[in-house]
Formats: sequence, structure tokens, C-alpha cells
Amino acid sequence: MKKLFLLFTFCITLLATGFAQRKTDELAIRAVLEGHSLACLDADVEKAVSYYAHSPYVATAFSEPGYQRGYDAVAAAYRKEFANAQKSPDKLTTKAYRYRIVGNVAFVTYIETYTKPDGTVSTSHKAGYLEKENSRWKLIGNFWIPEKAP
Repeated sequence: MKKLFLLFTFCITLLATGFAQRKTDELAIRAVLEGHSLACLDADVEKAVSYYAHSPYVATAFSEPGYQRGYDAVAAAYRKEFANAQKSPDKLTTKAYRYRIVGNVAFVTYIETYTKPDGTVSTSHKAGYLEKENSRWKLIGNFWIPEKAP
């Protein structure tokens, strides 16, 4: 009976530890995704780029300047895009996060809504791919599609 109790306790401890790690990863990933979007709203290009892994397989796609691959190309595209940008007054909200975390990589889908001061709302469906770089989550893929008005 004592062995059964110890085995049960061990299993519960493993499950609790795994659940806690998953929640910790989800919160850290969400902080990266939201931090990146807020940096873009603030027109802080260096901060926005800092959320990406330094890797040749990093990729991003947005309306202008299009699809970029590799950290250097992504950073250059952001610097060009934000060269004359001003801080946006839009407010960001996010919802509907779905996480797939396997070891040191993660895939996340979610919805971002931007609200302008006049109340105009725009929504984007996003997909983020992340990996751990030096124990910190970093973007390796960042893609979004604006939601069309009905």
C-alpha cells in the first residue's frame, strides 16, 4: 500500500510540474507575441525586431514589403517599413489563443483587434511560430491575415 501511495504521489507531482511548465511557457509566449505587436504600434523597430530569433530560417509576411526570410532580411524589412512611422494611438486586444508546444518549439494561433480612437475596429488572424533561443521564446515565423468586413 505504501508503494502504491508513493507511486501515486510521484505521478501527481509529475503531472503538476508538467502543467505548471506548460502554463509558464504559454504566458512567456503570449508576452513575446503581444510585446512584438505593441512595439510595432509604438513604431519601436529595434524592440519589434528583438522578439525574433537570430536565425536564417526566420520568416514573416505582411502586406508591405511582403514575404521576408532570414533574420537580416526581416530586420531590414522592419527598418524600412517603420523608417518614418509614428506611434499609433490604436489600442490592442488579443483573444482566442491556441497553443501547440513541443519541447523548445511552439505554434500559436490567435486573434488581434485594434481599436482606433474614433472607435473603428480592425481584426487580424495571426499565426506565430516560436523557438527557445538561450532559454527565451523568440519568433521564427510571424504571419497574419486581416479579417475582411462582411
